[in-house]
Amino acid sequence: MKDQAVLFYAMKGVLYPVALSEEQSTMLQMLVKVFEPLQVVQSHPQGEAVNLINQVKKHA
Repeated sequence: MKDQAVLFYAMKGVLYPVALSEEQSTMLQMLVKVFEPLQVVQSHPQGEAVNLINQVKKHA
């Protein structure tokens, strides 16, 4: 995965990734540019990034 902003949903203290279409992802990246520069807190990683949409397509 390339370095970019992603969207998570917090439910009862657990983070869940939000699947976005390509158009939605593009819109998110454009919105994030409004907040540049972003402060990335590298000392608190939340886990490994995986592309869940590609995994679903492989198993279909």
